[in-house]
Amino acid sequence: MLYAAVVIPIVRYDDPALVFVKRAEHLRRNPGQIAFPGGIVDPGDADERAAALREFEEEIGVARTRVTVIDRLDDVVTLALSVTVSPYLGIIDPPFVPAADPRETAAVYEIPLRALYAHGALHRGIERVDYDGATHDVPSWLFDHGDVHVWGATARMLHGVVSRYPEPEALLALA
Repeated sequence: MLYAAVVIPIVRYDDPALVFVKRAEHLRRNPGQIAFPGGIVDPGDADERAAALREFEEEIGVARTRVTVIDRLDDVVTLALSVTVSPYLGIIDPPFVPAADPRETAAVYEIPLRALYAHGALHRGIERVDYDGATHDVPSWLFDHGDVHVWGATARMLHGVVSRYPEPEALLALA
């Protein structure tokens, strides 16, 4: 079993924004997918939180010291790769100026937090998963905003955020 960690970044604008990355197409794991910044826990990382913050800095080009971690959500296991992912909810005060590393990140997206909380935005659907030489249809959470399509472990993490914090104001009050 592999272990990974991500930061679920929220920039505290007047209209707060969730930050996602589009993984570079040449990556071995999850190429081209929309995700939160993060990755595999390395032996040199003190713990999962340290790994999440290191990966955040590497992928987005914003110092990890700019992130205030306010919560650790429940672990999520990826369906196809059997990776246990530890998500950390983090708040970033503006200014937020990403400088994505093209070796890891094809794009950085900022989506208004209110879009996640809009009625029906996070919804149940079917996810197609290639596993063990076959394609399987698996019920999953999905979130779409403009050209950004979030599914899989990342959408399950979004569900974890909304479940724990039914009102975005409660989430932002923690930082």
